[in-house]
Amino acid sequence: MGESSPSFDKTPRRIRIGAAPIVLGVLAVLIAILAALAVWLNPAVSDSAVLEAGGVITMDLFMERHPEEGRFLTDVYSIDTSRPGIYAIDILRDGKTYDCSLIIRDTAAPTASPVHVTVGRGRAPSPEEFVTDVRDVTPVTVVFDGVPDLTAGGDQTVGLILTDTSGNETRLTATLTVLLDSVPPQIHGARDLEGYAMDSLDLTTGVSVTDDEDPSPTLEVDDSGVDPDSPGVYALTYIARDAAGNESRITVNVTILERPVGYVDPRIVMGFAEKALEGIVNDSMDDMDKAYAIYRYVKYTVAFEEDSHKSTWSGAAYQAFAAGVGDSFVHASACRALLTAAGIENVDITGTSGNHWNLVYINGGWYHFDATPRAGGRDNFFLLTDAELEAYSSTHSGSHRFDASLYPDRSETSLQDAVDYGSTVLRR
Repeated sequence: MGESSPSFDKTPRRIRIGAAPIVLGVLAVLIAILAALAVWLNPAVSDSAVLEAGGVITMDLFMERHPEEGRFLTDVYSIDTSRPGIYAIDILRDGKTYDCSLIIRDTAAPTASPVHVTVGRGRAPSPEEFVTDVRDVTPVTVVFDGVPDLTAGGDQTVGLILTDTSGNETRLTATLTVLLDSVPPQIHGARDLEGYAMDSLDLTTGVSVTDDEDPSPTLEVDDSGVDPDSPGVYALTYIARDAAGNESRITVNVTILERPVGYVDPRIVMGFAEKALEGIVNDSMDDMDKAYAIYRYVKYTVAFEEDSHKSTWSGAAYQAFAAGVGDSFVHASACRALLTAAGIENVDITGTSGNHWNLVYINGGWYHFDATPRAGGRDNFFLLTDAELEAYSSTHSGSHRFDASLYPDRSETSLQDAVDYGSTVLRR
């Protein structure tokens, strides 16, 4: 039996290794790369963020994912977000501190509402008059877009440019009405004045201005030619102007007299008046209440006697406070001091019969005010109209007749429904 020779296969054998571990390895690498890329593209904390001026700094500006896991190390409440700029912000997350930058930008233009402005010819309005409710996180300037024509009457459109400090602009239009007013304002109540050397003269009480178009004409007093410390007669001029530039003037004489013997400084009298007011008025009273308290005080504490120092009102008022007795000049002078101390406008009146009383400005009008007691004490003269005063005067020898042209226009509206002369307070 012959030996059989071994059979050799010339094709080499291949050792097969399983493919699964290789695939898993490649996937792991890809996942790691993608994770790193995701972190790079969307980091846990962004190194910078942008905020519109005036906004609120919150964590989600820097962390899109899980902002609740971050904490500001920087006191962000101390940052004024209305001021554009770059601010350093430190943030703590997962035990790590991140140095970040907050960029505050102002890209919002200011907003405002236009206003219709009316002026007289010659008065140049400011651009700011044409806008209201201006809103922006930074200061805003307003300028005209073009020059308004103040010589042409009627309505015209005015252009306005609003610019904030960051250069953001808003353009608006508003309406301008120019009044072609040629009628000057009227001055009322200007009259010759008299005072004593070194006294403080009241130059405007009782003087008012009205205009047919302008609701608020101005009044200027030119007393440059008056020397209040030297006796003499001086010219004083009242100048009224309206919004259209119309002007009227009235010149009166101011007579400065030598101080007579026994002269009483008005400041002493006002001290008495202020002391008296402490006991009869309080801050809860309006002017009408205060005037009534003053009326009753003078009428019932200063007795009537046909005697007074008529050389000066301050001397007569001093007699009222110090002696508590005097004639109508004394009573009117005491009322003058008390009303002035209470901040109530008042004017002295001298009647054609020589009687003295006051005018007071209450509730938007001038009224007669006479606290001189009459026989029997039943006659009262608190805030009377001309008609109410004349009703008494006509049956009492013209006691209260006067030259109406010398005094401010009086109100025709009666206030007597508010007065109960038997009570210490007014009806309300």
